Amino acid sequence: MENWDDLRIFLAVARSGSITAGAHQLGLDQSTVSRKLQAFEERLGLNLFMGTAKRNTLSPSGQTVYEGAARLEKEVEDINQNIAGFDEQQGGTVHIVTTDILSNHLLMSVTSEFLQLYPDINLRIRTQEIDDKRLPGDLALYATNNPREELFGRKLATATFASYAAREYVDSLQGRTEDMVWLNWDDGSATPSWPRLAPEIPDKMCRLRSDSVATLLEAVRFGIGATILPCFIGEQDPNLVRLTPGQTVSSRDIWLLMHQDLRRVPRIRTFIDFFTQRIKERKGIIESD
Repeated sequence: MENWDDLRIFLAVARSGSITAGAHQLGLDQSTVSRKLQAFEERLGLNLFMGTAKRNTLSPSGQTVYEGAARLEKEVEDINQNIAGFDEQQGGTVHIVTTDILSNHLLMSVTSEFLQLYPDINLRIRTQEIDDKRLPGDLALYATNNPREELFGRKLATATFASYAAREYVDSLQGRTEDMVWLNWDDGSATPSWPRLAPEIPDKMCRLRSDSVATLLEAVRFGIGATILPCFIGEQDPNLVRLTPGQTVSSRDIWLLMHQDLRRVPRIRTFIDFFTQRIKERKGIIESD
């Protein structure tokens, strides 16, 4: 294979289901991904996808190429991890993948202190979903009640969720809670469901949906309506008020995940120990009831 980028682009499109999603995952322009994928097919003399402009269905030959590319990707990843494991120096870069909310409200809260204490260790933080086939970093910080079995991990806390709105917005309703606008998580379905134990909200009262918790948070801060947020955000924002004091609507475990063979690399071990201790000190607000 002349160029590993060809396989990397092909794998991203095959796994994500479309050129648009694959381009987003890779951080590339959609037209660039489309052009490179077409050139790759022409060089191979194969149609890797069947019958759709979105290229979301692998052809038989595409499936064969996919299986081989996935094996090659795993071998390259194993080599890189083994090389990293030989690094006995304290310094270097720790690569962390997480979500925007966990990055902004948990990682950033301790990053300044960490960088000051360990001047030889840098952090590289990327916000993305964990790939079904591999962990795209040294560490992954995610909220999930079903962590991947093949990854070594540590449960840091169980984050609780509750209903919040801007204090000024609640005051403007003057007690007319039936007029409250609600903002809902978009789970990709035509009628997104509310989290378990959440209040029953008429569909007409749900005026905005988003697949980004960060967007929902900003919408609440702008006084657009109410939504469900992690308590470690809602309880620390003086401009927000919990609508049901003493009640939570759901919970999710927060995990720090890694490949088992990386956990003894000095710089990674240092960050794990530091971050675990700082989260332990914040468990009271993360697990707010």
